[in-house]
Amino acid sequence: MKIEIHIHSTEHSACAAEDAAGCVARCVAQGYDGMVITNHFCNCGWPDWADWQTRIDRFMRGYHAAVQAAPPGFTVILGMELRFFQEDENDYLILGLDEQFLREHEGFDDLGIAKFSEFAREHDLLICQAHPFRYTMVLRDPKYVDAYEVYNGHGRWESNNEIAAAWAKRHGKIALSGSDWHGYDTECGMNPGGIVLDYPVKDAKELVAAIKSGKFTILQ
Repeated sequence: MKIEIHIHSTEHSACAAEDAAGCVARCVAQGYDGMVITNHFCNCGWPDWADWQTRIDRFMRGYHAAVQAAPPGFTVILGMELRFFQEDENDYLILGLDEQFLREHEGFDDLGIAKFSEFAREHDLLICQAHPFRYTMVLRDPKYVDAYEVYNGHGRWESNNEIAAAWAKRHGKIALSGSDWHGYDTECGMNPGGIVLDYPVKDAKELVAAIKSGKFTILQ
């Protein structure tokens, strides 16, 4: 199963220029069997600020639009790119959550990476630091993450993928890959990323289990 695990849509990521339907169409055209939609989520109010349930309503728009646009046999999974704005500009891909989980756990974006790491392990979430060697990123203690994005396909940033791969290997962390597709030109995430699983998955928890099993290869 070929699956994209880092993609943004205009329904919630202010930096994106492709709606969820367009993201699905791109993935289908490039031979993916599914995608994880990872719109931005942080407590800086980007792209808008409101009470928690309204924030989740807005955040979920991209996922629901992608599900509606998906053709038969194409799997759409919810994820997020989480930033603890009060701490630094690091971005973390979070896998293993669903809408009910988000609605029942208000304020986790205020925890910071150390406390969130404990929270994630309690709830069987997977934390992958996205593009860890991109400019403005900060290296926190590797114990706080499960994985590093060792290949990021965003063409407008220098993500230093080779250094990220060496860092992940040094610390015994899972190596993951994502296109980081935003949609506004051919330089932004057009390099295929993602992973190829040894078997199909249908939801976020199955994806996390497959990644933790190591039964996959990365695309780069």
